[in-house]
Amino acid sequence: MGVSFWLLAIHGSIRVATAWEFPKIALSGFSGDDPNEQQSISLDGDRDVDVITGSQFHGLKTFANLPYVNCFSDEETVSKKYDIALLGAPFDTSVTGRPGARYGPTGIRIGSQRLGWGYDYFTGQDVFHDWATVVDCGDARLTQLDNNVAFKQLDKSHKVISSRSAANSSMYKTPRILTLGGDHATTLPALRSTFTHWGKVSVIHFDSHIDTWDPDVLGGGISHYAGINHGTFLHIAHEEGLIRNNSIHVGIRASVIRRKDDIENDKKCGFEIISARDIDKIGIAAIISRIKERVGDSHAYISVDIDVLDPAFAPATGTSEPGGWSTRELLTILDGLTGLSVIGADIVEVSPVYDNKGETTVLAASEVGRSLLALMLASPDVKA
Repeated sequence: MGVSFWLLAIHGSIRVATAWEFPKIALSGFSGDDPNEQQSISLDGDRDVDVITGSQFHGLKTFANLPYVNCFSDEETVSKKYDIALLGAPFDTSVTGRPGARYGPTGIRIGSQRLGWGYDYFTGQDVFHDWATVVDCGDARLTQLDNNVAFKQLDKSHKVISSRSAANSSMYKTPRILTLGGDHATTLPALRSTFTHWGKVSVIHFDSHIDTWDPDVLGGGISHYAGINHGTFLHIAHEEGLIRNNSIHVGIRASVIRRKDDIENDKKCGFEIISARDIDKIGIAAIISRIKERVGDSHAYISVDIDVLDPAFAPATGTSEPGGWSTRELLTILDGLTGLSVIGADIVEVSPVYDNKGETTVLAASEVGRSLLALMLASPDVKA
């Protein structure tokens, strides 16, 4: 006789086991006599079960479950204004390493599903329920077959989204954009957009690579078309007069192509360098101080290439460079930049196909996104 059968045999009789059930509750309006009678429990008396609140979790994937707004529709944005817009830039055809960042916007949104509520333990902010209306505009429609056309499409997408009237005009006149990349060349259209509203900006560039290579050195030797890529966009931004000469790289550690000339060219493009190993020499507080001193009171655009993190913390990227920072170190530095006039930002080079089962990279990228939103919320809208 099996053990389970013995347990059911009590005083010589077999007892039939039934499925576990919730305790029976007396319900008003039901007789209880008819076993086929449909019964439902009302919450708090007359209130029915809520199927609206939090339903975004099972709907369209937006960053941190934010409301989706078709920011390209004149008709829809009349009634749905916003102060900060998230925009996906699914583009990766200007990379020199592994492709896949076109799926970065989707990956970051998936990594952000646990966000959307609560106060940050370190800053005390709830960026999703502050004074600003923050929305997700979805992705820009970009072709993967012609980079020139794709950049024009992204240029126009930024122009349209930033041209709307802000929801809280007493704080912002011009909506700000947090771009989810995409490879790093997608920062160039964003800088063109910020220039139209604020003039030249100081770029705070978190990356393992300088990305100011002369197109003649990286890509341009093949063709003019190839010279616009994720390693030359800052050089091009400088040539177009989009950025100030008090910009700064943070977290640099990758090799350069020309030992001296690349660094000299980088200085001509307006950049100073904080290396990845400087964190061991001067510490986080000094890095924050150097960034603030460099940028001063000018408008700042923050671009975060996820490969600024060590591959242990962000394996899902196209050009991984060992020896980078931890996620905690990066977030501490970002949170320390409160007080700067941040008028735009992006997170780029996330390639989810290379992530691990724990989604380490997209989780890190989503936290970076929250920190960037917090910096924009704290920045007043003052015309340049």
